[in-house]
Amino acid sequence: MIAEMPTLIKDVSARKVFDSRGSETIEVEVLTEAGYGSFAAPSGASVGKREVVAYPNGNVDEALKAVRDLIAPELLGVDSSDQFEVDSILKIVDGTNNFSKIGGSTAIATSIASAKAASSSLNIPLYRHLGGISAYTLPLPLGNVIGGGKHSKSGGLDIQEILVIPLNPKSFYEAAKANTLVHKNIPRHAPPNTIYGRNDEGAWVTVFGVEEALKLVKRVCKIVSDEIGVKLGLGIDVAASSLWSEEEKKYIYRREGMKLSRDEHYNFIRRLIHEFDLIYIEDPFHEDDFESFAQLMDEFSDRLICGDDLYVTNAERIKHGARLRASNSVIIKPNQIGTLTDTLIAIETAKRCGLTPIVSHRSGENTDPAIAHIAVAFNCPIIKTGVVGGERVSKINELIRIEEELGEKARIAYVEGVSS
Repeated sequence: MIAEMPTLIKDVSARKVFDSRGSETIEVEVLTEAGYGSFAAPSGASVGKREVVAYPNGNVDEALKAVRDLIAPELLGVDSSDQFEVDSILKIVDGTNNFSKIGGSTAIATSIASAKAASSSLNIPLYRHLGGISAYTLPLPLGNVIGGGKHSKSGGLDIQEILVIPLNPKSFYEAAKANTLVHKNIPRHAPPNTIYGRNDEGAWVTVFGVEEALKLVKRVCKIVSDEIGVKLGLGIDVAASSLWSEEEKKYIYRREGMKLSRDEHYNFIRRLIHEFDLIYIEDPFHEDDFESFAQLMDEFSDRLICGDDLYVTNAERIKHGARLRASNSVIIKPNQIGTLTDTLIAIETAKRCGLTPIVSHRSGENTDPAIAHIAVAFNCPIIKTGVVGGERVSKINELIRIEEELGEKARIAYVEGVSS
């Protein structure tokens, strides 16, 4: 009988909690006949202008009311294992194209909490519930080690991140260890009084400009590679929309005192790629400049040219970018689009278009490891989830557990142009 189905939703509730940055956020709980799931929505500091609206009227309290008055009554009795049905109800209840009525944070917290409740009810891991028998590949970890931009309020680089990625690890554990060793060794090999703390995502904040910082990280990568035998590649997240002045039509590097035109900025990024052999380049141009992305792709198609603000996990924008050959990889952030179903559609669209999907954390995070399960479930070959800090390590450690659980079936991802 239907009433005996273990995955039927019997209660939905929400509360106000805090993310890793100390900002208020919403946590949704879903209770089924035989299980339970919860999820607290993350938040970004560097936010693409086309992301879904986080909260109705910008208010977490309004989101709590939306769960109580609008969402919970519609989800009672729904099968939590039918993710499409759950997410369709969220869209119908909202009725807008950007979740401005109930809030995208409310939607993604409910969507993932429901998926977790279903996996709990069925007594299987979330990655197996979402991905089935094809979920056995562990992603390569992409970790930021020196930070700046909007994630570093006390200073730091003008660009947002300098990152490292293991190129030839034998396991996920070995890959995570390599990233951790790079992070640990940076202050040991930096000149005295050049590092003054960590930022929102646990990356070091330094007195350096981007080139001095890249030199330091490249030197440390060689030291770690020589020590443990894992090659490491360098990357940057420019977060160029944060640098772009629409009024002046220039990219403004306030820390380094540079104002660069579109062409000057292109040449600056180009020089960094050549000089430091960058493998990964994220958001090198502002979120409307598909043309510059395509130009860089034409010149550096053997590297990972990645769009985040360019795409905001939106399948239509991903298709548009693919038609223009604007990038060969795309950041996937579930809270940018609002539901797990739309997240999967974005991932599958990227794959069909030949783009590498990279599941990513946000700067304001939670300790929940759901995105680790999403990366494995949907066969995303890279996960961007930081290196240190409890809310970052929770994802890393969960992937280590998944690797152990998979045993001999486990595979580490191979990424064309990155893996060696």
